[in-house]
Amino acid sequence: MEENKRCKKCGAPLLADEDRCPICDTVQNNDHDQINEKKNYWKNPIIWTVFVVLLIISVAINGYLNVNPIELADQKDVDEQAYEDAVLTIDEETSQYAQATNNNGLAVSYVNKDKVYIVMNQELIAYDKQLNNREHVYDFALTDFKDDGKYYYYLDENNDYYRVDKESKSEDVLLTNVYYVQNLGEKIYYQKDSDNESIYCLDLSTNEDKKINDEVSYSLIIDEKRERIFYVNENSELISIKFDGSDRRALASNTNTYTYDGEYLYCITNDGLVKVDDSGKAELIYESNGLQLVNIVDKTLVVQDSNTIYTMSLNGKKVKKLYTMDMTGEIVFEVVGDKVLILARGMGDSSITYEMISLDGKRQLLDTNDVSDGIGFEI
Repeated sequence: MEENKRCKKCGAPLLADEDRCPICDTVQNNDHDQINEKKNYWKNPIIWTVFVVLLIISVAINGYLNVNPIELADQKDVDEQAYEDAVLTIDEETSQYAQATNNNGLAVSYVNKDKVYIVMNQELIAYDKQLNNREHVYDFALTDFKDDGKYYYYLDENNDYYRVDKESKSEDVLLTNVYYVQNLGEKIYYQKDSDNESIYCLDLSTNEDKKINDEVSYSLIIDEKRERIFYVNENSELISIKFDGSDRRALASNTNTYTYDGEYLYCITNDGLVKVDDSGKAELIYESNGLQLVNIVDKTLVVQDSNTIYTMSLNGKKVKKLYTMDMTGEIVFEVVGDKVLILARGMGDSSITYEMISLDGKRQLLDTNDVSDGIGFEI
């Protein structure tokens, strides 16, 4: 008998090879004890409480990801330096609806079959489609720019809308004190500030200037195919009307920023990104209270959530991070053809960097120096 070995239950002394206590008949085998401990483990109410809490958290996370699934880009075999120093080409013209949604206040762009126009540092610059051969067009800030081949159209800093003959350089002021100009060729839709900020349409072929509604109207988008006008009113409601102002429909509320793909509207609300059809049927496709901008490139949503820009499928199910600002500051983006132009400014920094980025993440920093004066429109 060894003094150091005793029964675990009654304390009776045991021989070294005894597996059962001769006094209380308690089995001394360690493996058997471990089995009993495992059985007793699940009888502990604390363990069950922790298990239930973890189960609830797991279900909640799974539900969130069903609404906001983040599909991370595959980083295998990616040369980050090649992505950051890429040479990009603008392969498509900016769609009409994407152009109407471009309204960030820091830049303006326009793409036709020949050139890419971008306002950079208070100047309008023209590029070729390979983002080379930079030339001055105007040495002042402007918005709502268009080049139809024969004329330049633009809204100046006084909100007067000009038409300029590219060959003779003669100018005509078509409209004064207007906003949200949508130039569709012969017809120009706009908001007239002096008349309750209502919507008007100027027909260039007849010179008829027709009032369409009598309501404060911001952020116009014109659908010629369906003959509908979309806008946001002073109550932050998304409204749809016919070209003659009839059939007014309130499609969404609590929104000031939206875009359109020709079938559905995508609105930033207090809850996140909402997808709306022309009857007002709405679906929350992405939850966030930090969304700032939304637009569409090549049937892909581009959204800004704080200082990060994501691409997103039109149903909101596939989300990828496209760009994030590493330093403290501010960013905005603008759709330029089939690419996205990122404008970034560090905190306390007056200069803006302009970086073009493709939907697959390739990036090209645009040079803001050494611009030739080949076009030469100046004031």
